[in-house]
Amino acid sequence: MHKELESSGSKALFYAGFLERGKAQVIDTFMIYMPLLYVLTYVVIGSAQGFRESSWAPAVGVLVYASIVALLLALKGQTPGKKAYDLWIVRENGKKVTFLFAFFRFFAFLVSGTSVIGILLPLWRKDKKALHDILFQTIVLRKG
Repeated sequence: MHKELESSGSKALFYAGFLERGKAQVIDTFMIYMPLLYVLTYVVIGSAQGFRESSWAPAVGVLVYASIVALLLALKGQTPGKKAYDLWIVRENGKKVTFLFAFFRFFAFLVSGTSVIGILLPLWRKDKKALHDILFQTIVLRKG
């Protein structure tokens, strides 16, 4: 069970768990990253083969995706996937994340995911933090 943090209106706040965060990430991938890759592949480059042969296209796709995610987190603290599950990201001190902070946190998320254990840490931690949350002193909250 999630640890209750405090009341926010009529709903309590909890640390967001592994599955909630994972489902939110899947939604973000399909709502933001896949359409972005489609536009990059077929509109900008012109073909899937051109994308595969490009030395710059995959990096541009990741940079644009990171920028979109960082912008959404800086403005609202949520991406579409997080909004679907009533999750949001804040600093440990309760303040909103800035664009640059969220941008670099995204790349820590990639490292965290690559190491696998970094993404699985929420399964064992009471505060449900993944490696990138620990490194950037963020928490992912859910209204209960």
